Amino acid sequence: MTGRGVCYIGASVGIVLMPQDGETTEQLRENVDLALYRAKHNGRACACFFNAEMDSSARDRRQIERDLREAVAAGDIGLVYQPLVAAQTGRITSAEALARWTHPVGPIRPDVFIALAEECGIIDQLAEQLLRQACVDARNWPADVRVAVKLSPLQLVSGKLVETVGAALAASGLCPSRLQLEVTEGLVIRDVERTFDQLEALRSLGIQILIDDFGVGYSSLRYFQRFPFDKVKLDRSFVEQVTQSNAARAIIQAVVGLGEQLGMAVVAEGVETHEQMEALVAMRCTHLQGYLFSRPLPVTTFCAMLESQRSVVPRQDSQAA
Repeated sequence: MTGRGVCYIGASVGIVLMPQDGETTEQLRENVDLALYRAKHNGRACACFFNAEMDSSARDRRQIERDLREAVAAGDIGLVYQPLVAAQTGRITSAEALARWTHPVGPIRPDVFIALAEECGIIDQLAEQLLRQACVDARNWPADVRVAVKLSPLQLVSGKLVETVGAALAASGLCPSRLQLEVTEGLVIRDVERTFDQLEALRSLGIQILIDDFGVGYSSLRYFQRFPFDKVKLDRSFVEQVTQSNAARAIIQAVVGLGEQLGMAVVAEGVETHEQMEALVAMRCTHLQGYLFSRPLPVTTFCAMLESQRSVVPRQDSQAA
């Protein structure tokens, strides 16, 4: 005979009032859905009344979604490139590809439209376009300069990632060893085994794999036992505090030591001052990235920088940037 179990049930509630929130069943259903969404967003087991602000926000979001779908279909989402430099020489070794969308009403932040593309199911199409463009652009760079492209978690869920990356390399003619793919810790933890299986397949093609924003969120040293990352990118929050915080310096030194033992390069991103640069070089970070060296650049401007192949001189106005 089995024992009795206890089940706890909670609920989020959206509330509409008639006639002020709608005079038809369809209007009331749409508005109560908005109120329910807000209740869930505010925290589980909450109740929320509909108001006109929700309707306005939802209409704005639906318009942006329609515009985003049209922009993706037309290939209007572009790329800019922010260089990474070798800490010891200042020379550009790679560039991170960053998506940009200039909406008719003005630029929309990448975190906003990337998240929206994930929500409305067009992230695979968008990510494939951006990956192909990054590979085509990088093909014209010097052979010792790589391009880094960040992956969306949903690209690994679809199971098409290895095929998509292989097709982009084949279409562009870019050597696989010149492509770097960045994953976040949050991406890895969603499905560790499935993620690493796909990363190993990509690594077997000659592609470099980076782990981004390391040190926050779901940090786990077991990842380094499971997979040999080529580079680890320190989260910018540690770089911001490197000259003021003993804890930040200790964490950076620990990651650098780990990188040296495991053969991983260590990238400090978000470098904005000469003092930060000097501290990071002294702590043996291998690569640096940030406004001190360059803002993200259109591809033509970045190519002009590469053509000179000179060391990147830190910007004199960087502390005011």
